[in-house]
Amino acid sequence: MRAASPVSTPLTSGSGSEEGRWAYRRDIDGLRAVAVLLVVTYHVWFGRVSGGVDVFLMLSAFFLTRGFLRRMDGPHPVRPVRHLLGMFRRLLPAAAVTLLGVLALVRTVYPPTIWNSVWEQTWASLFYVQNRLLAAEAVDYYARSETPSPLQHFWSLSVQGQAFVLWVAILAVCQVLVRRRGWAADRVVGVAFGAVFLVSFAYSVAITASDQRAAYFDTGARLWEFAAGSLLIVALPHIRLGDRARATLGWVGLAGLLALGMAVDVQGGFPGFLALWPVLCAAAVVLSGSGARPVGPARLLASRVFGILGRDAYGLYLVHWPLLITLLVVTGRSDAGPAGGALVIAVSLVLARGLTALVDTPVRAWRRSDSSPFVPLAVLAVATAVVVTPLAGWQMASAIQHGEIEARALLDNPGAAVLHDPTLPPPPADAALLPLPAQLEDEWVLLDQECSGVRAVHDDILRGTCSETRGTPRAGQSIVVIGDSHAQQATAALLPVAAERGWGVVFLIKGGCSMGVDEPGMDPSCPDWREAAISHAERLAPAAVMTVVTRSNPGEEDEALRPGIERFLERMGDAGIEVFAVRDNPRFAFDMFACTTGSVSAMDCAAPRSSSLADSSPAEALAGPDIRLIDLTPWICPGDVCAGVIGNVAVYRDDNHLSRTYATTLAPLLSEQLPARLG
Repeated sequence: MRAASPVSTPLTSGSGSEEGRWAYRRDIDGLRAVAVLLVVTYHVWFGRVSGGVDVFLMLSAFFLTRGFLRRMDGPHPVRPVRHLLGMFRRLLPAAAVTLLGVLALVRTVYPPTIWNSVWEQTWASLFYVQNRLLAAEAVDYYARSETPSPLQHFWSLSVQGQAFVLWVAILAVCQVLVRRRGWAADRVVGVAFGAVFLVSFAYSVAITASDQRAAYFDTGARLWEFAAGSLLIVALPHIRLGDRARATLGWVGLAGLLALGMAVDVQGGFPGFLALWPVLCAAAVVLSGSGARPVGPARLLASRVFGILGRDAYGLYLVHWPLLITLLVVTGRSDAGPAGGALVIAVSLVLARGLTALVDTPVRAWRRSDSSPFVPLAVLAVATAVVVTPLAGWQMASAIQHGEIEARALLDNPGAAVLHDPTLPPPPADAALLPLPAQLEDEWVLLDQECSGVRAVHDDILRGTCSETRGTPRAGQSIVVIGDSHAQQATAALLPVAAERGWGVVFLIKGGCSMGVDEPGMDPSCPDWREAAISHAERLAPAAVMTVVTRSNPGEEDEALRPGIERFLERMGDAGIEVFAVRDNPRFAFDMFACTTGSVSAMDCAAPRSSSLADSSPAEALAGPDIRLIDLTPWICPGDVCAGVIGNVAVYRDDNHLSRTYATTLAPLLSEQLPARLG
């Protein structure tokens, strides 16, 4: 994450001098080495975040602002667009080579279930929006994955890339003001980034307090860290300290950086005001080394060893995380361990050296030897093509394979139909199991469009959770499916029946939020969302609502009614709405889909029905004139055995959700339990 910066003469001037801030600082290279070593060691051995990334963010703005500030009022001002292209020309080639290597690793050793996610994250990483994707996934119930992403660390590079664009725009405006108005460059830049610091810091503290998981990846919540680097380069010549004060400041700053990861939960508490710790510590180290004579940690950080590590810091950051995650995937471990961690670090150092020598250094040399404005564009085009070509080809090949398999699906993948119609021939031995692992993300049941017309929501908490089938506006009767993701997946069995009978279907679905009104739910907003959803269903007055009324438990015989489900049923009864009360499907303590796709026989993963469901459905206690009980257990666990595959279709998409493909084959069986007409 080393920012492109001008290289000038060695430092010779005293503390607070103007020339001193333009000089090449070997101790800052060493600080960069400390930061990347903290990142790598904490990731590899402690499974924590160290705060080293915050140092990188600050230093990148320090160098970017320095490059502009030095030439802002001189005879050769910075050309903003060319400068921006030059920075990405430096950064993108090494990132592209890393992305290509990750794609090769994923194709070779990762489970196909993660392919779709890696494809999406590769596109996001290539175009510097990975942080936005991860921010969305951080609060997305449906984005849960057992396999960690080998590209997660690209979030900080995306934040950096977005900040670079903004910084160049701000600095370009500052440059215009300085040159046309004759204002002092330090003052203009200081005011501009002082304002950015204040606004971003206030936003960061607020959003971290309200939604820390999303705030961690939010560019706006991180801009103040960049602004701190810009303010530091402005303030550097105006701060005069004696040697003893500089030495003390430097050692305190370095000790603070080393202690941060041990003392603070960086991932769980950042950015917010806690991120001031690494930013201020790094600033202290930079100030400590700004004098004419190296004192404190400056001499240590300027040593040859730290210089080499600082030179390879960007490459080391790029490669260490994919290597670590690959080791965990291959070994099936949750941590690398002492020996595995040492291996990851050793290989990372070698690959980082190669990445710097074979990619970064030649690109930098080309920049110096050819000043044509077309060179950066050519480099960016080639780097992009290096990733896009194999990525797009892989995705296209997978889509073609999926289309060919779907064309034979009725014959090769009958699913629950083999239980309903025993005369069906068995699937061919060479038939592919559906769904394909790479298409697993498509197994969530989604409806055609947002709720419209009289069904449109007006309560903000319901936005994004109400959808409907395309024919719903014209349907004479409708069913509202309300509740959590288990009700959502059961809807796959309802949709063919509804289409055949001309019913409309409306979703009021939020992952982790069932209709047990006394159940807290997986999201803190569940109680408020649940009340709003029930009120909306009452206003719609559909012919019926469908929801899951029991909850199964893996490995236990205590399937029970959803807490408070009776009160939901009472409200529906008071509104004159019939309820289709669905029994929950079994859940498991392991990923059933991963087990079935990785086993020779589907029965290797089978579990007895009694390990998750009660002997008799607790829903039977709810029977009433306006309540129709729905139980699909005989076709999910035939013969009281819950197999992972039935009729060459994977029954589950994970450890507890039915796959959309299998649930769809349950439609004829659900049809037998539904009334021919509604109302």
